[in-house]
Amino acid sequence: MIDVRKVYQKAIVTPTHHVEQHWRDYENFENSVSRALPKGLLSEYQPKYKHARAVYRERKKYVHEIDWNLVVVPPYGSPKGISVLFL
Repeated sequence: MIDVRKVYQKAIVTPTHHVEQHWRDYENFENSVSRALPKGLLSEYQPKYKHARAVYRERKKYVHEIDWNLVVVPPYGSPKGISVLFL
């Protein structure tokens, strides 16, 4: 049980795409284990979860604007860049 709890706690403080689902799963897990213990643990980890969710949403704004189909080339004027132009 302790190992599962540690994995959930690590997952909910990591800003990823599924952080909200991890939080719901963690709440359900804690409530299924005990009724008294979850209140303290959930109140301790809720600010950390909210911070991770805010960080993910902020990062998502920047990643959403990236065109993943662009080809990266060396800067113009560098020796590699000039050789690429003459291929």
